[in-house]
Amino acid sequence: MGARQVILQMMMTVDGFVAGPNDEMDWIDNDPVMGEAHFSLGQGADAAVIGHGVYQGMANYWPQVTANPDAPSNEAEFGKLMNDLHKIVVSTKPEDLQWTNCEQLLVTGEHDLVQRFVELKNEPGGYLLLYGGVRTAQTLIKHNLVDEYRLDVCPTTLGVGKPLFPKRTKLAFVSATPYESGAMTVVYRRAE
Repeated sequence: MGARQVILQMMMTVDGFVAGPNDEMDWIDNDPVMGEAHFSLGQGADAAVIGHGVYQGMANYWPQVTANPDAPSNEAEFGKLMNDLHKIVVSTKPEDLQWTNCEQLLVTGEHDLVQRFVELKNEPGGYLLLYGGVRTAQTLIKHNLVDEYRLDVCPTTLGVGKPLFPKRTKLAFVSATPYESGAMTVVYRRAE
């Protein structure tokens, strides 16, 4: 039996940034059809892998959305999915994770993260969904541990920011899905 697949799903600008220089995310496109694709991808995942910074943002946001009776139904539904999904939080310091269904992947640095992640990939189960953060994603890309990239390209350029790719990376095109908002999801596989 082969290793579990790792699917990276991230929003990015046309010029390749996943956040502004000060972590600005105000450029993200909330196309509802794209949201349905995110939901479907999350439903099929064995676990979500998230960096500590992303964990903090998600843990502050999603539990409150599900408790808010005025939240749009698609957001409340996605929030429930995120609360129920098994989450592996990458961090360098021990922390008491308050959000439901979280386990900590405590690492000492890049080499340790790569080693521990290879072990995770080799465990039996379905695919791992990598949501970031930037440093975690860059490390896993650099060490060829991402099998598929689902990049939600938003119709915005920043000119400067935090790039997703830490080095030149050859990818094989799979598909592209445009949305009415002008955003599109582009799927690539790691080129062999």
